Amino acid sequence: MAKLGYCEIDNLKLSRQSKGAVFEIHDIMYHANLFSTAMGSIPFVQIFMSPSITSSPLETGINIREYDWQTFGDAMGSVPKIVRYRIRSVAEPMSWYTGGKEGEFWRCISEAAL
Repeated sequence: MAKLGYCEIDNLKLSRQSKGAVFEIHDIMYHANLFSTAMGSIPFVQIFMSPSITSSPLETGINIREYDWQTFGDAMGSVPKIVRYRIRSVAEPMSWYTGGKEGEFWRCISEAAL
């Protein structure tokens, strides 16, 4: 059985090339999670750990209010789009080069990444 996300094909033994592609997709997902975690910590570091003249609660409150949350939200929102694009760039060629159940598996992955 081959399973990645909700794409599951029974009685499928993946080829060496497909196993490599699955590993690459897992690697993309792992690094995307690391990247999201690092990006999520940026406002905390910029607001609470940046040097300032005073470190009063009032100044910290002003920094929180004046932080560019829209840009931060846009950046965080783009991570899933990039991940889906990267996964599709691996899965779509695999759907061209494989046939049968293995090709069906890769078409499912490719379509799921849309």
